[in-house]
Amino acid sequence: MARWRGSRGDVYWIEGDASSRSLRWRGYASALIAGGWLAFFILWLLFMADGLSIYRNMAIIFLSLVVAAALLGVLWASYGLGMGMRYAPRIMERPEFRDMRARIVATIAVWGAWAALLIVWLYFFADQLSGYQNAAVLIMSFIAAALATSLAWRRYMRDW
Repeated sequence: MARWRGSRGDVYWIEGDASSRSLRWRGYASALIAGGWLAFFILWLLFMADGLSIYRNMAIIFLSLVVAAALLGVLWASYGLGMGMRYAPRIMERPEFRDMRARIVATIAVWGAWAALLIVWLYFFADQLSGYQNAAVLIMSFIAAALATSLAWRRYMRDW
């Protein structure tokens, strides 16, 4: 058994060694997702991009990036939560951690909604506006999402 001391003087005893098998397959899966996205990107540019406008192509490429990031996020978040439950189970059950977990979910929801709206905007509406107007929409939507995120985390930002 190994000893690990938390930041507030809590002492935990860890049974056994962490399995490297789950870490290994997550590494392989991450490389496969990255390689798959790169292959999709190249094939898209070679065979499909000519028939669509630049904004629609950007929407499809951004959608593929969001899907790849979501897959990687689920893959590694489950690993991180599993490690937290294994090495510090009492910390994971504290009310402060539950509050932070809700803020993390809200942050993911805000940025997921921003990405979805950006993809819809680029695919369906961006062709009717100029590049400057589309840039303004992008900047305004980014500021709105950043403001919503900062409001969710304002309790923790006081100490900065």
